Amino acid sequence: MIRRLICCFFLFQLLFCQAQEHSFSDVWRVGFTQEFQKFDQFSSIRIQGERNKNMLAVNIGLSPQKVTQNIFAPGFSIDYAKLWKIQHVFIGPVIVVSADTHVFGTRFTYLHASGGYRFVFGKQWQFFQETSFGPTTETFTYLNQKMQHFTWNYHVNLGLQYALR
Repeated sequence: MIRRLICCFFLFQLLFCQAQEHSFSDVWRVGFTQEFQKFDQFSSIRIQGERNKNMLAVNIGLSPQKVTQNIFAPGFSIDYAKLWKIQHVFIGPVIVVSADTHVFGTRFTYLHASGGYRFVFGKQWQFFQETSFGPTTETFTYLNQKMQHFTWNYHVNLGLQYALR
């Protein structure tokens, strides 16, 4: 029992010390992204929260290619990035989880997970470029049989965002 208490003390001591030493500054950003990937492209609205260069964002958008074909094709993604400052730019790794779907006679659903990098330039107004690569699952039903395919997918995002503070 005493060993468990000592282990818990050492594990949580670091958390308590960090909370006393650092003052966190939160920044909220809104923006627009254009994503290109193997299967489709998406235009999205972006909301991002930032704390000490740790960024968590949500993108909600539509496929303009499918809209021109009168098909509703929404996309949703969540991404996390940790950026470091190098001169006047920021660069670092990014992890993205996303999903999109459309109905063209049958419902197609795509689930994506990818990792890559993000390059950011600017302060109040920020331009960013992000490239990631990872697995994708395509699911659809054909003749009452559920089909599922695994493949590799790339994602290239270009975006512009503004800091609300």
